[in-house]
Amino acid sequence: MDKDRDTNFREHSIFLSEIAKDILEKNDYLLSVPGVREIIALYLLIPYITSAQLDVGMTSKIPQLDLSEQFLNGIDLENLRNTICHSFVTVEETTSMHTGRIIIDDRAQMDRKGHDALICKTKGVFIDVANAHQRLLELHDKVIKFFE
Repeated sequence: MDKDRDTNFREHSIFLSEIAKDILEKNDYLLSVPGVREIIALYLLIPYITSAQLDVGMTSKIPQLDLSEQFLNGIDLENLRNTICHSFVTVEETTSMHTGRIIIDDRAQMDRKGHDALICKTKGVFIDVANAHQRLLELHDKVIKFFE
């Protein structure tokens, strides 16, 4: 039985708040939960800036990741950025290999109009933590190479 959207959102909000509180209180044990490090890396690596703002340019040099580039599982960086900026990401620890997976709202695969047109809005995208970890390291390398 699926939980309703309100229950899912409430549990997700509490989980993200617990991550923030534990980090602030230096309770590092939470970082051992599969996917938590990757969620933090997503927030830090995917720029919270629009393509138009990147194109205009600034006086300082800003890494310009190609936001149309695919991350994983049919998600491009722009939709991923838009989704995580609204905190529609969480983790699940109970995979068969106990490595966890990141659960991202279905908005990561479409724009707002596409999502609004859906009748069933509870699909979600599931990404293996190890794959996300590797992909995030690749994005980090791109940012670093930009400044070389």
